[in-house]
Amino acid sequence: RERCLYLITASEKTESRLREKLRRSGKYDAEIIDETMNFLKEYGYLDDRRYARQLIAYYEGTKSLREIEQKLCQRGVSRQDIREVLAEYRAEGDSEETELAALRHLIRKKCRRQEMPDEAARRRLFAALLRKGFSYELVERALRLELEQDASANYE
Repeated sequence: RERCLYLITASEKTESRLREKLRRSGKYDAEIIDETMNFLKEYGYLDDRRYARQLIAYYEGTKSLREIEQKLCQRGVSRQDIREVLAEYRAEGDSEETELAALRHLIRKKCRRQEMPDEAARRRLFAALLRKGFSYELVERALRLELEQDASANYE
């Protein structure tokens, strides 16, 4: 218990990561690890859903929800917990607008110039954004908005 409490004081960890750390140390058998995990959950020190909410809040506006979902999977959060936390997040409000803002920020970051790139560069940018986990419709909408903004800036 003391080792786990020490490990989670620096930063929040998922149950899977904590189990793996204890298992790799070779000092604890499976029964002790299970008892410790139950203790930590009972007293609220370990909560994968809370971890998922914190990670979503941290990456909100900078990464797509699919990319965040992938990060949660890599960190050992169960698919069920991820689905439920993302459903809560989407139900709370403007998840699409937040993703659109993240997408527009990423487009500006990738372009770095004042004007939008030529057609071939736009296709490459489009493909890169799709690989980041943004939906086709959202990428199309964000690029259209950036093009309109670029055109109006050039017009003035």
